[in-house]
Amino acid sequence: MQEIDIFSKTCPTQFALSTISGKWGLLIILALANHPLRFSELVRHIGGISERMASQTLKYLERYGVVRRHVVQHATPPQVEYALTPLGRQFVKPLQQLVTLVNTNADVMVYERD
Repeated sequence: MQEIDIFSKTCPTQFALSTISGKWGLLIILALANHPLRFSELVRHIGGISERMASQTLKYLERYGVVRRHVVQHATPPQVEYALTPLGRQFVKPLQQLVTLVNTNADVMVYERD
């Protein structure tokens, strides 16, 4: 395997990593951790995400093999359901650990308010 430099602007891994670890990618992966969700359920579940941003992020996650899109044909009208792929499931535990780490240290984390 070729050595990568994620800090290089030409590194193909950089964009994939930013999609997965970005605000919406992280939340979508965690929202799908327990079971598949329809698009509307996913948008309702994640507070503050617009349909446009959810759609865009899901497309990126699907392109990188993290999320699988499935059209439920027997439903009228047909419904779209999203689930994590086996690769996507590998991200759940590290992301949950990151969320736990932030929650545990929230009282000592300092940030500026305008």
